[in-house]
Amino acid sequence: AVAARLEKQGVGVGVGAVAAPSPAPAAPAPAPGEIPPSVASYDALLSGALKTMTSAASPLGAEITDAVKLFEDAFAKLRDVLAVVAACKRPTDVDALQTLIAPVGERMMKLAATTEGRRTDAFNHQKALAEAVQGLSFVAYMGPDMGMSLPAAHVTEAWQSAEFWTNKILKEHRATSPEHVAWVAALKALMQEGLRPYVKEHHTTGPSWNAKGADAKTWKPTASPH
Repeated sequence: AVAARLEKQGVGVGVGAVAAPSPAPAAPAPAPGEIPPSVASYDALLSGALKTMTSAASPLGAEITDAVKLFEDAFAKLRDVLAVVAACKRPTDVDALQTLIAPVGERMMKLAATTEGRRTDAFNHQKALAEAVQGLSFVAYMGPDMGMSLPAAHVTEAWQSAEFWTNKILKEHRATSPEHVAWVAALKALMQEGLRPYVKEHHTTGPSWNAKGADAKTWKPTASPH
């Protein structure tokens, strides 16, 4: 769906080109070797709310923890994308942007695949994760013509879809399994108190590409924790 929206953005502006929306305010360029504020803030999200959620999943069984690992991997791959966003100009080529965000999309598809086939006791958890992870596609936002909400609203919509399934988890486990209740609370906190405020602050009207940055096709990070 994200790829289709990106392709739609190229219509009428030349083959492989992306129509430019009003740019988000540019963040100050970091000093050489310094982690950009938008990436440092995201790192805090990974080590804080995301880690809390993954830890809360540990007593819930292998099927659920396997799905959580895919979810965690998607967040880690988004970190790589955000580092490029902070350092580079926005690509004008649709294929270049799709290539950049493809690792995140691959984890999304793998999560969706966990919900297919025979339903198990992990199904509601898998569905909740598969819906929530869609919030990461805010990074593909390129303007209102895509049919996507603004980034923070997009994250909220992803959580609202996930909440349908977390409510089922709560209904099933509230009286008997507090560990499932704690995991739902941690997932909600990650999305609504972690990711959404992060996106609202750093990527308000779309990914905050660096107007004075390098070419995203050729830029290489000096170091990466992932």
